[in-house]
Amino acid sequence: MKQKYIHWLLITLHSSTITGCFVHRDVFDTPDIILKDSGQPCISIPSKKDFFKKDKKFNVMATEVVQIGVGQLSSKYYYDPSKPYYVKTQECIFFNYKFQNNIPYAISFTSTENINDEWKSWVRHMRIKKNTDGTLQLLLDENAIDVTQ
Repeated sequence: MKQKYIHWLLITLHSSTITGCFVHRDVFDTPDIILKDSGQPCISIPSKKDFFKKDKKFNVMATEVVQIGVGQLSSKYYYDPSKPYYVKTQECIFFNYKFQNNIPYAISFTSTENINDEWKSWVRHMRIKKNTDGTLQLLLDENAIDVTQ
């Protein structure tokens, strides 16, 4: 049952991202994204989401990377309950994808606090912009999809 739900959820997130249509935007939580020294993003659950539970583990159920206007590039499901994938707030989530410069992405993942808890969906747009001086800049949300920036 959970496998079917994850598949349906990611298809919904995928089609919403490609069309740019999020009917109920407030049902998605917004992850933190920072640019690491390696030039790759660190995507994480914000600590402000659970200030009093910052050492609590969250179970990541699925991850997805979508290139805006192109489609799904990567997805990973963590089905096996004997091998859960746990992260803490502000801990980088593994997406198994090398993000390229100047390409707009939508990243998404689902998590629970416990195996039987309600699932949370996390979605955010991002782009790593390479400036003319060679430095990298992380653009988020509307700025990530605005190619004039």
